[in-house]
Amino acid sequence: MYKKYGNKILLVDDDAKNLQVAMNILKNYNVIYAQSGEKALELLDKNDFDLILLDIIMPLMDGYHVCSKIKENEKTKNIPIVFLTVKDDEKDIVKGFNLGAVDYIVKPFYSEVLLKRVEVHLKIARLMHELEQMNLNLNKTVEEQVEQIRQKDEIIIQQSKISAMASIIDVITLQLKKPVDRIKLYLQSLNIKITNIEELRSDETFKNTLYEINKLDEIMNDFHKSFNNHKNKENVNVKVSLDNALFPLKDEMKRENVNINIQGDILLSLNIVFDEIKHIFSKLLSKSIMNFKDNSISNSRFIDISFENLNESIFITYEDNAKIYKQKELDNFFLAPNSITADDFDLGFYLVKVFIEKNFGLISIEKTNDGIKYIIRFDK
Repeated sequence: MYKKYGNKILLVDDDAKNLQVAMNILKNYNVIYAQSGEKALELLDKNDFDLILLDIIMPLMDGYHVCSKIKENEKTKNIPIVFLTVKDDEKDIVKGFNLGAVDYIVKPFYSEVLLKRVEVHLKIARLMHELEQMNLNLNKTVEEQVEQIRQKDEIIIQQSKISAMASIIDVITLQLKKPVDRIKLYLQSLNIKITNIEELRSDETFKNTLYEINKLDEIMNDFHKSFNNHKNKENVNVKVSLDNALFPLKDEMKRENVNINIQGDILLSLNIVFDEIKHIFSKLLSKSIMNFKDNSISNSRFIDISFENLNESIFITYEDNAKIYKQKELDNFFLAPNSITADDFDLGFYLVKVFIEKNFGLISIEKTNDGIKYIIRFDK
């Protein structure tokens, strides 16, 4: 049968005539009745009600006892209860309120009074529910904002540490670079002076020495470039910085048969030092190329890069299918050098994270079916 209102009301009274009268008055509501406290509790366990109209004087379990049971149950404790009774003594009314009832209607009641009381308490219950949901949503929003603030605070602290170290590190790297350059020059001189050049070039000690010196030289360059304080931030087009990082690697990518796809808003700009954003792209591309070289898969090699401006943040998504990583490898990606072995540490790649956080950004990594995806977010 069609009902004007969708609210579900539980009517509890042991008197059949009282039930009939109340149900006739409340004919436009979905009313379910019970003629005992035990039956009422059983119905409450199986149904969701918006309001309970509860008689006090009933055999076996009176209305006060039923009310107490309802308020003890986590599922039903918030359902408003209105007592219907012939007991109009002040002490009885106060007892009902103390047990958690929201109203008290004395029998015999007028139709309009019952309807208005039901209407008011259903409205109050609905508003309380909406307020509760608003509070839950507000708490969730506050928690999210607090977490964002916490992350930004961590970045600010990290940035302060980086700034404090920058001048000292810049000087140290310049000092270390001088002997490294001299050693490289000496090795080149040996290359010229030794008569049996081929034997020298094939010598493992010589090759390993040259490799380590070149590696050290690369580290010094990364350090010097990374902590050079004299360069100012500017509005850098993200696509242009990517193109600059790609240019010296194009031939190598062609040899490895790697297809690069660039999508999204190519006009996006960041306020950042140009060398820093270029370094980020260069290291991600170099790591992909290195993994492609070690990977036996020769077909459908790709690097996908996309740019997006979303909710006052710039997102850069970088994905390749160069290597299937284990979770432990992902966990070690951006660890500090004292957290992993020296052989596993890549300073240039570690600086990717440093530069992102230095510019109030965040980077996350996730595995894909064939490779890896980096998601970089810069807040404006």
